Amino acid sequence: MMSRVVRLGLIVAVIAAVLFGARLTGLDQALTLEGMRQMVSSWGDYGPVVYVALCIAGILLTLPESVLIAFGGALFGGWAAFFYGWIGAVVGTTLTFLIVRYLAHDYVQRIVGGRSARFRRVDERFAQDGFRWMIVLRVVMGLAPPLNWAVGAMSIPLPSYVAGTAVGVIPSVALFAYFGGAIARAMETGDWLRPNVLIPAALIGLLFVGAVVLGRRLLAADR
Repeated sequence: MMSRVVRLGLIVAVIAAVLFGARLTGLDQALTLEGMRQMVSSWGDYGPVVYVALCIAGILLTLPESVLIAFGGALFGGWAAFFYGWIGAVVGTTLTFLIVRYLAHDYVQRIVGGRSARFRRVDERFAQDGFRWMIVLRVVMGLAPPLNWAVGAMSIPLPSYVAGTAVGVIPSVALFAYFGGAIARAMETGDWLRPNVLIPAALIGLLFVGAVVLGRRLLAADR
């Protein structure tokens, strides 16, 4: 078994390598709407593959994935934006989960789980009914970076995590992809007070409120 120092060192090394690689390759500059537009256009027919790779990289860099999904709505529009964003979301969150699972899970379970009864209760919920909890969390919290990293430290089985995420992110990916396309059209026309802009914006606000409520429910002392 790896020692605590080795595990922490590996976690730091992975994060540092991702950040250094992003800066070295200019990936950090590409993860903007204009940067993504230029990169996707330059790759022609392979543009969607590049976009999916950028979404995955954005998740690993703990960037707001919902913003990248919205960029996809502006770039591709329609079902294409949803499909590409969904693939990037599932693959990216799974890679994040695996990094945490193999580098930090045992350490967190031993240190935090040994001291916090509340953590153990939450962990038991994930172990027993992880698929349902992942659906609920993803529907409400979407692709929030803290969620992507935190769940890897829980005892949820990998299949439950992947399946729950794949189902649970569908509403948020669809919402942000649509919202991104609506914003792009509003920027072209100058008409911001249209239902296709205001309604998604209101739904996004409700999701933030729901995330707070769900967080309190999940961390409640009793079921």
